[in-house]
Amino acid sequence: MSMTPDDSSSRRKDVQRLAGRREETDLQKYFSLGLSNEDDPIVDDVVINTIRTPPNTKSQSFNRVIFEIPKVGLLTKDSGIMVQPRVSATSSNSSSNIALNIVNGVLGCVKRCSLNIDGKELTNIENPSILETNRLYSRNTPARMFDYQNVVLGSAFSVVNLSEEFKTADHQGVEILDSEQSTVRHTKGDTFVTKNNLSGPASASANNKYMIPLHMLGMSFLRHQALPVHLMRDRDLVLEVEFDSDCRNWAFNGTGTALTASDCDINLDACELITTHIQQNEELEQMLFDELKESSRVYDLMETYLIKQSMVNNGVGTATNTLVRLNLQNRELQKILQCQVPTSADGANPVANQVSESLGDISLNHRSNGVFIFDRRVSNNAQQFYLNSGYNEERGLKVSNNAWSQTALQTSGQLVSSNKDFTSYCGRFNYLGVNYRNGNDGVFGAGVVQTTPLEIHYDSTARKASNPNQVGEKDLFYYVSVSKRLVISQNAVQMTF
Repeated sequence: MSMTPDDSSSRRKDVQRLAGRREETDLQKYFSLGLSNEDDPIVDDVVINTIRTPPNTKSQSFNRVIFEIPKVGLLTKDSGIMVQPRVSATSSNSSSNIALNIVNGVLGCVKRCSLNIDGKELTNIENPSILETNRLYSRNTPARMFDYQNVVLGSAFSVVNLSEEFKTADHQGVEILDSEQSTVRHTKGDTFVTKNNLSGPASASANNKYMIPLHMLGMSFLRHQALPVHLMRDRDLVLEVEFDSDCRNWAFNGTGTALTASDCDINLDACELITTHIQQNEELEQMLFDELKESSRVYDLMETYLIKQSMVNNGVGTATNTLVRLNLQNRELQKILQCQVPTSADGANPVANQVSESLGDISLNHRSNGVFIFDRRVSNNAQQFYLNSGYNEERGLKVSNNAWSQTALQTSGQLVSSNKDFTSYCGRFNYLGVNYRNGNDGVFGAGVVQTTPLEIHYDSTARKASNPNQVGEKDLFYYVSVSKRLVISQNAVQMTF
């Protein structure tokens, strides 16, 4: 958190005065045998509280809930929203194998999330799940995804190579979903048995509730520093969450009839905001608030928002040249992520529509401020993977090569299975990230100011028409991360890029 340089010396004296109230502890006495903290308590002015807040308003028509965030202390990264997915009351699908997608689980149900302060948007992001998938699988191993994210988000994805003991695929030695560390199990009948299945309203108590952390919903700055909401006591602090009404984008049916758009929904009555606050001494908080009369509090952060484009990939073997221009309005670009998303989902694939599809053999380059950032187009598959690792702070995706891409080499030279436990995920994790950070510390000054529209040159040659279908119309999602500054004063809140 940044502070203005003209802080008065009186504040330092007051802080020292408050700190001096703590009783000094003799360490030798404290650690002597038989001494407990009740005998000589340590005075601590910091308290951590967890507050549960119901929605201020909720709308079935807009599939949306709105919360007022409690303005208590410092808002931490442990905060999130509690949601309960279910089979909708209007669904006629009686399958017992309806479940959340295996990629990011309940996170995929969020269509848009925004945080507003006095009607001004601090963050506003659409489809945050696609962005977070790239981060999840770069920072977590498959084992951690199964042990932790399976409980938090209801998802886990892992693959395994078959040995002679496995007979579920057409060939020995091929790669398939790992039924031990994934949230689905494949059977010889080419169906999926789900582990976190969903039930209808009549069995609402059987449906799990999951907590989506706020730092996965566009508020990534909470991972690094808490937000001083106690300084906004006279401001409206509103969190708005809109859910995706087309459940095929985030759920699937592993057996029988594929899902329709309205077969599953989110139980809005069960939605709840759970926030964790670091609450300081009341006198100290009041003193910090009074300081806003003399100088404002500056809070630098990185905001990520979505820009949507579209393209049509030509037939198999025919190159497609795509040029995209993004007007970033003189903002300081930190990094950018490109995802190729299908325009719709079929309701039967366990990865649902939480994917970034490989479109065959590709090459790309960026023109920033009139200059290409690479001497030549990046066409090597390994170099593209390396670029995305740089986007993820030098962490590579923990997925297989088949899951990452489907190029001419992979489609013609590898032993593969035709069963769904392989075809359902191959080529669905093709994230193309580029890091623009220049190595400086902090937020402002660490990116590149875009004085002209950013040009993205993306060429693709489809190699397959199924699993995945690399031909036809695709949505191009560009997640743009830029520097932003929040300035808090007693009379106003300002936000600048």
